[in-house]
Amino acid sequence: MDHYHAGIAVGLAAGIVAGLIFVAFLFKKKVLDCHFDERQELARGKAFQYGFFTLLISDYVYALSDMILGRWCDVLTGITICLAVSLCVFATTCILKDAYLSLREKPRVVMTMFALLTLINLGFGGAHAVSGDLIEDGVLTFRAVNPIIGVATLVILIVYIVNHLLCSRGEEEE
Repeated sequence: MDHYHAGIAVGLAAGIVAGLIFVAFLFKKKVLDCHFDERQELARGKAFQYGFFTLLISDYVYALSDMILGRWCDVLTGITICLAVSLCVFATTCILKDAYLSLREKPRVVMTMFALLTLINLGFGGAHAVSGDLIEDGVLTFRAVNPIIGVATLVILIVYIVNHLLCSRGEEEE
């Protein structure tokens, strides 16, 4: 393994460790206190099913596109696109069925974290786009992972906000 790939592996491992520490911190602070009622559990199960099948279909579409078009992106980037699409399907289904946040979670805190994640990932993506690192030799590189995740979290944030505003208007009209 050369230094370049070793650096990528170390960076990926560090990101996973940082993410796990962050999630542990959120559980300790009771931000992610995931207690769902029975209706939410059923809705989340259906959303998981939709997300899972979306992941399967998008994986096959990615593989087929790779066979037909040739290598158009790194494997990590292709998998991230598939994961982002399936996560958006899962989250959107949960949000629309009022099963995204648990009974004890604080929406403002969770949505603030999503906004922060969106800004950070899109910021890194913008920096890579400016430096010209997103595409090398006609191939979308792993550096596109940040903007892909940024767009996914932005979609989830927008769906949540629009749904919240529509529900608020519906309650005011009643």
